[in-house]
Amino acid sequence: MKDSIAERMLAELMCWEAEELKEHAAKLQALAVLKYDEYEQYKPGIKFAEHLVIWLRQFEEGREREDALQFIEKNLLFITNRELNHIIRLAYPDWVKIEIRNAVAEQLSLSSWDVSHIVASTDFKIALRRSLFLGLSDGARLDRFRRASPELSHEQFAQEYEVADRSVERMTEELQKALRALGSNDRLIFNKVWLIDDFAGSGHTLIRPHVTPEGEFNGKLPKFKRRLERLAKQSLVEADASVNVLLYIASSQATDHVKSTLEEAKLDWQLHVIHKIPSKSCVQESTAFAKLCHKYYDPSTKDEHKSETQLGYSGCALPLVISHNTPNNSVCLLWAETGTESPARNRRALFPRYERHHKDRQ
Repeated sequence: MKDSIAERMLAELMCWEAEELKEHAAKLQALAVLKYDEYEQYKPGIKFAEHLVIWLRQFEEGREREDALQFIEKNLLFITNRELNHIIRLAYPDWVKIEIRNAVAEQLSLSSWDVSHIVASTDFKIALRRSLFLGLSDGARLDRFRRASPELSHEQFAQEYEVADRSVERMTEELQKALRALGSNDRLIFNKVWLIDDFAGSGHTLIRPHVTPEGEFNGKLPKFKRRLERLAKQSLVEADASVNVLLYIASSQATDHVKSTLEEAKLDWQLHVIHKIPSKSCVQESTAFAKLCHKYYDPSTKDEHKSETQLGYSGCALPLVISHNTPNNSVCLLWAETGTESPARNRRALFPRYERHHKDRQ
């Protein structure tokens, strides 16, 4: 859609005079060019302006449309691909390297501020090489992380946290070769594991209590604990290896949940979040936009994987869109798109979400 057509349609929808159109059009054009047009789930040839017009039409003329547009202009958090790449580039120098550096400083009885001596030591190089990096999902983007971390070896990475048996022998052989070259002949296996993922909204995918009398825990982290025991038996990783969970982006709710549930599960693992979304950014229940989310919620979006999501899965109420997809932890009006067949209510999304679990896919 040409900009002039989009502007004219918006002006009609919003009942704007010339001055109002000029003010809003310039802001929306800038947001579209700099951010929103980048959204990867848009179909070819259809960008933000078209979706905005269609999305606004489903609200009542006047106050509702004004409240919806104001939310998009002032409250929406949109993380672009460039911004995500920047977060990934920070992961090694600002989190991984510092964590390992501090551990080596303690080992050598040096001040953590004595950076030059620490990183020049053989102990630091050995500690760095004995770190294993595993992706918790394809969102971990380990290819980008690896390229942004030139001090790390390709042989320290596995795309999946359930390391395939066929990879164990190769990684062990390469690790032993590298450590011997550094003059180490003691315990030539990994002793630190980094589990990496891109996003956590509620934290339930990572870890949650299982509703059973035994009180077991579910999620990727408990599953990896079982896999870690097997890797220890295969002599790839120390049985008492330290485990660090590194998330590029996470809500405050997810951060608190993961930390407390790890403690409840008696897992002494460290959680690191590079970009935390504070609770104050979430959509508050009392706001006009929250009321729209309740009013226009389509119950047909409810399925076995998520309950009611007026304010997002687990009530996270995030105003968040990430360039490749919109989390279902975000408020429903951003991502929930439904059909016309009953009982669906033909809701249109501003940033349609690709659902990992979908009732039409087996």
